[in-house]
Amino acid sequence: MEEVKFRDSLGNPVIGTLSIPEGASSVVVLSHGFSSSKESRVYIELQRALNRIGIGTLRYDYYGHGKAHALGKYDVTKDVTLTKCVESLRAAVEYVHFRGDYNVGLMGASFGGLLSIIVASEDPDIKALALKSPVTEPKELWRMRIGEKGIEEWRQNGILYFDKLGENFELDYSFWEDLQTYDTLDMAQLISCPTLIVHGTRDSVVPISHSKIFAEITNAKLKTIKGADHGYRDPKEFRFMKKLIVDFFKDKLPRETE
Repeated sequence: MEEVKFRDSLGNPVIGTLSIPEGASSVVVLSHGFSSSKESRVYIELQRALNRIGIGTLRYDYYGHGKAHALGKYDVTKDVTLTKCVESLRAAVEYVHFRGDYNVGLMGASFGGLLSIIVASEDPDIKALALKSPVTEPKELWRMRIGEKGIEEWRQNGILYFDKLGENFELDYSFWEDLQTYDTLDMAQLISCPTLIVHGTRDSVVPISHSKIFAEITNAKLKTIKGADHGYRDPKEFRFMKKLIVDFFKDKLPRETE
């Protein structure tokens, strides 16, 4: 296991933790949720579980998150945009290819799922995609969160202060403007690799209905976990979520070099 550093196409720094078992032929890039980090428990545990079955991992912090960026009182910088975050993931995939001839899978949680969807839609070499409670319709999600009045106030003020559902951050209006350049459901139809979605039935942050629509459009396999919230706080639900993801990659990715 080693800390790695590289830059994306915009020149922004990316810091990650690379862990590849000897003889592995596949690496999964793990993308955390918004205002979270690569050091969150689920990504560390997924790293260990995947490494045990011979699959490498790269967990990283995308733009505006982690120690590569000058965080203030919040866990995310206010100048973050979807485009900047996607560039971090693209750079992470490129870095894995730079390190060796590996098959690449993507795993993304919540907002990290959105990044993974976009990159998988553009890169036919991605071999497998696992999504945990993913954001699939970001514009609709933000309309649900703050309403049209809130969006107009955001435009007028230039900045949004958000403190709901366990999240606490500020965002420049450029975040919303940048979202308008993406039609993620159209992009999703371009995904060619096997795709798994895991979503809790009691998710109050990202509606499970969004994942159902996404699964219908993409023919992804949707696994629902009854009673689970966005954070999978119940230990049994957390273990089941993790097992579904690990078993998916075990089935879909080669695990040893020939």
